[in-house]
Amino acid sequence: MRKPIHQPLGKGLRSYLGFALWLSLSPLFAQQCPSIINCPQSTPTYCDLSTNNIDLWNHAPFTYAPTIGSSDVPEAEIDLNLKVKGCYGGGFVTISFLLFLDLDNDGLQETVLSSNAPPPPGVVLANNIFNPGYSGGDTVRFDQRALPDSMRYRFTMEIAYSGDTTTGWIRFSTDAAPYDFSPVQLPEGRHRIEWRIAQDGVERFCDRSFKVKDCAKPVVACKSGISVYLDVTQSVVLNLSDALDFVSDNITPDTQLVLGMRRVGVGIGFPMDAQGNPQDTVRFHCDTHEDQAIEIWAQDRTGNFELCSAPVLVYDTAGFCPLLPFPSICARNYSTGEILQDVTFNMTWVEPNLPPVVNPIELNGFGCAELSSIPATGQFTLSASKDTVPLNGVTTFDLVLISKHILAIAPFDAGWKLAAADANSSNSVTTFDILELRKLILGLRDNMPNSTPSWRFYVDTCTVWGSPFFGSCPTEYSLPVQPISSYPPNLSFRALKMGDVNGSASNVDTLQGSAQARGSDITLELPDRLLQKGETMDLPLSVRDAGAWEGFQFALEYDPERLELEMVHSGGTLSLNSEHWAIPKPGVLNLSWSDARPFALMPGDALLYLRVKARASVQLAEVLQLSSHPRIRPEAYDAEGSLHPIQLAFSNKLPSEESGAFQVFSPMPNPTTGASALPLRLKEATAVTFELLDLSGKTLWQQVSNLEAGAHFLEIPASAMPQAGVYFWRVCAGPEGQSGRLVRIY
Repeated sequence: MRKPIHQPLGKGLRSYLGFALWLSLSPLFAQQCPSIINCPQSTPTYCDLSTNNIDLWNHAPFTYAPTIGSSDVPEAEIDLNLKVKGCYGGGFVTISFLLFLDLDNDGLQETVLSSNAPPPPGVVLANNIFNPGYSGGDTVRFDQRALPDSMRYRFTMEIAYSGDTTTGWIRFSTDAAPYDFSPVQLPEGRHRIEWRIAQDGVERFCDRSFKVKDCAKPVVACKSGISVYLDVTQSVVLNLSDALDFVSDNITPDTQLVLGMRRVGVGIGFPMDAQGNPQDTVRFHCDTHEDQAIEIWAQDRTGNFELCSAPVLVYDTAGFCPLLPFPSICARNYSTGEILQDVTFNMTWVEPNLPPVVNPIELNGFGCAELSSIPATGQFTLSASKDTVPLNGVTTFDLVLISKHILAIAPFDAGWKLAAADANSSNSVTTFDILELRKLILGLRDNMPNSTPSWRFYVDTCTVWGSPFFGSCPTEYSLPVQPISSYPPNLSFRALKMGDVNGSASNVDTLQGSAQARGSDITLELPDRLLQKGETMDLPLSVRDAGAWEGFQFALEYDPERLELEMVHSGGTLSLNSEHWAIPKPGVLNLSWSDARPFALMPGDALLYLRVKARASVQLAEVLQLSSHPRIRPEAYDAEGSLHPIQLAFSNKLPSEESGAFQVFSPMPNPTTGASALPLRLKEATAVTFELLDLSGKTLWQQVSNLEAGAHFLEIPASAMPQAGVYFWRVCAGPEGQSGRLVRIY
């Protein structure tokens, strides 16, 4: 095996960047090479988890970090590399790059670093974007360490061979140790890399924007042993400074961190007061006597946040408070903290030689109960139960989130979500839970499997977390018999709705709860056909607009006396099978499809086909419609997790034959206030050139990509449109091209 070759970008540049790659591939693949293996189709984000280095990327006025108001821009180690395969028996393969940097975070990548003309050690040349060949520019010293130039960082390329694959990395090295490579460190912001390879006159490009951002949460710790004492006003105020132990962040200075505090369980999101300012005090009253808990939130300038919690002992040592009421028994929704209605609270005890006595406790008008009497025994328990409306809060979007957790794409960030996803009570989250919940959505079952109740309850003093899911969290209070005044003022429960992992369940028995952001309506289209009696037809159910979907659910109603639905089958776009649909009763078709990864859909794509048979002469629009029953709300979920209501329309249009090598659809969005995306469908794999032009026809931005056959979304970055106005886009695939207009507004 050949030894890896590592070359700096300085001396003898052409010999370092030019290298021959002889491949043992069949000549049948000659037209497809040289090829780039790893050109991404999205905009990668590189997370900065490190602390800021004052000696790197700190040169006013060229560098600026608006989040912290400093010229010392935070930096992160990132891995920029390209993998290439060359042509069998061909000539030299060369690789080069242009690195476009936005050093002052104004949205314009004003600084270009070329591998064909690398800057000196410790330096980049800024503001050269509009110079011919990106030459010249303002000298910006990105490495200000107190070292000689020979020991300062310079941009270098590291190259290694492995079989028929060659990999090139952008690295740091020094003239003193040119082969001692270290990861390149780039400032936070939105940048772009343009790779270029060439062999025997054939060129390939990979042009991709990427972002470097601070992803690290602040570190915050609450004090322990916090105590407050009620005064003559029957209240006391706890200040945040008296409850905070320490707080720090990797990037944001401590003085710029935003802090807030509130009692645990009385709100969601960052603690804010009535005026919209961070809340920094908590007032305790006589009705909050005994044990309480507070939580302190810390948020950095990038929006990352973390919180801590701590118990607070509230004392009335001077006896300012009146006699306390009976202990309250409530059940609060685990995700919202609101009181759950229609819960059954039971007091249970055992008497000698008798079966257990179960005594329901009467509810008050708020959905809670009171411990106003105790049994004549030594020990008793308090429990809560509710097993109604299993579908409350359970939608196909929950299945999307469970799938992402199982595949480790987006693992659950809270223990209650793990417990809620365990629909079959197996102490694990698997695809069997998804299958059972889908049966519930489709109407194939009316309750949770394995006699699992629709709601589970845990004592309020325990947090559901860990493995097994329930850990040591008790489901009931076990209490000794003692004077009522000796019990805690609150004997509350936390209620967990099974199957609901996004906290959308309503606190009353309904199917209307929702916790998702709503997007624009999506229209599905069916052909309006006149079917004669006995005629059978496959009807395509297609989409009108482009999008990337992770799931959908809806129900269709039809007249079973006049129309028979024989089957549902895939349109080839989605992985749809028999588990995704059901006919729970004549005249109703329920559908629920989900996937952990979004599927790109273009206008006219068929989601599925309905095979129908006419039992009498019928016009389809008269006998087929979306169901209005709230059991399955018609909705779809995009790649951002937003909910889109679904509408159904009928069309008399005849299906059109696709012509040409590709189809291009309207940009999304258009007009736009920032970036936009162009939906594109290719009939076969090809190189696609995508350009943005101004009104004079001047090319402002260009991207060349090798794309596979199928649907794609070509991104137009906001930086390509520096000001509001009208632009023109142009796409070429082989000899064919299409163009259109794009408007940017502020």
